[in-house]
Amino acid sequence: MKSVLAIVFGLVLSASTLSQTSDGRALPADFRSDNCTLFPNGNYADCCVAHDKDYYFGGSLKERRASDKRLRECVRSKGKGWTRRLLADGMYIGVRLAGVSFLPTPFRWGFGNKWPRKSPAKTKIENAEKDTKP
Repeated sequence: MKSVLAIVFGLVLSASTLSQTSDGRALPADFRSDNCTLFPNGNYADCCVAHDKDYYFGGSLKERRASDKRLRECVRSKGKGWTRRLLADGMYIGVRLAGVSFLPTPFRWGFGNKWPRKSPAKTKIENAEKDTKP
């Protein structure tokens, strides 16, 4: 019985570890979160830390929107009433407005990347179109 429990426990631990690194991205050892930037910390600070991890790496605009929505829903789930909904919605509006990637703020989308980010390389089609224009 003990060996079965040990195996199950080991599988649960390894599954949670694998799911955190399944996208191939690992946070640096010196990564630090300030919890809820520009908002008071409450029982929802873990929501803000998860959001900071998303923001560290950045990604597409769709991924940013999804991360911001997860933050709002997580904060809402930590309490009840209109004040918690107001706080969650205020945080959502704040990160949507202030978390843009094109400003050199320490809390921008993709703050783990150098700023300014270089433009993505042009495709062969874009280069060919450029060469054919008069």
